[in-house]
Amino acid sequence: MSDLKQQGESVLITGGAGYIGSHLAMLLQKQGYRVTIFDNLSTGNSSLVSRSNLIIGDILDTIALVDTMKKHQAKTVIHLAAKSSVPESFSNPDEYFETNIEGTKCVLEACAQAKVEHFLFSSTAAVYGNATHGLVSEEAPLMPISPYGQSKLKAEQLVETLCAQYAIKQITFRYFNVIGAHPEGLLGQYNSNSVHLLQNCLNSIHKKRPVEVYGNDYDTIDGSAERDFIHVQDLASLHLNAMHYLENGGDSLLLNAGYGSSHSVLEFIKVFQEVTGHFIQTNFAPQRNGDPSSLIANVSRLNQKLEWSPEFNSLEQMIKSSWLWENSSTKKAII
Repeated sequence: MSDLKQQGESVLITGGAGYIGSHLAMLLQKQGYRVTIFDNLSTGNSSLVSRSNLIIGDILDTIALVDTMKKHQAKTVIHLAAKSSVPESFSNPDEYFETNIEGTKCVLEACAQAKVEHFLFSSTAAVYGNATHGLVSEEAPLMPISPYGQSKLKAEQLVETLCAQYAIKQITFRYFNVIGAHPEGLLGQYNSNSVHLLQNCLNSIHKKRPVEVYGNDYDTIDGSAERDFIHVQDLASLHLNAMHYLENGGDSLLLNAGYGSSHSVLEFIKVFQEVTGHFIQTNFAPQRNGDPSSLIANVSRLNQKLEWSPEFNSLEQMIKSSWLWENSSTKKAII
């Protein structure tokens, strides 16, 4: 990736002290970018980033955003800050609409005032809702079934409209299922309240409780749901390539962020047991309303537009890196 290195170029990451943001910040700094992190630390952790690069602030504060962008002469803004728990979004929909929609609008308006040139936005496969079985392309019907998915879809529309109005080139990524940790155990997921499958498996070990498997009667190879998992380190490198694409005059894009392949819930649990050496007890429960049997990214457009090759796309690598982080002294020191 040496050809991507742009010494001294300034990048601002909202939500940069979070799980994905901290991996991205570390990678960009390694590539020579000057990284500023703007985070209110509601879910982020200051221990995972350089304190000298951290500005504590809220994305609803447009004035603070403009001041920060101008002070650091940000050329690119990567907007990761959001509320992202599907179950929580049903309990607090107003908070999700305020943060994910109004917050995005504030960030975009600040970008316009600070004359930011490029904008990367993290959206989600949740905008597809109860998608049909199989590969899902960017042109698939958009029918989000949660306030979280609805808020991100509206935010996507804001990004498209306002970036065109302000002449800001942008790339919107629809993330699929992000897991994994830094391959050397330096960073990782630290929120034990995460509802993702990997965290449920880890909680099963620590709290001696079974993992709930929702549905064993899907039309899949083993009856459990299938998902497209993407390693967080690969997702970070994907953003780096996207920045390179825009820096070289590329047009605005909307792209799925996944591998285009899937693993079932039961397969995931089996590999988790093999990697960690721990037995995971499972309980089968009825299918959850709105859970598709299979949700896999169609990555044809991604492969066509960006020069990107994943490095950590085996399920074993994803789980092994997470297990390394789980047992690291770094994680134990911040929990």
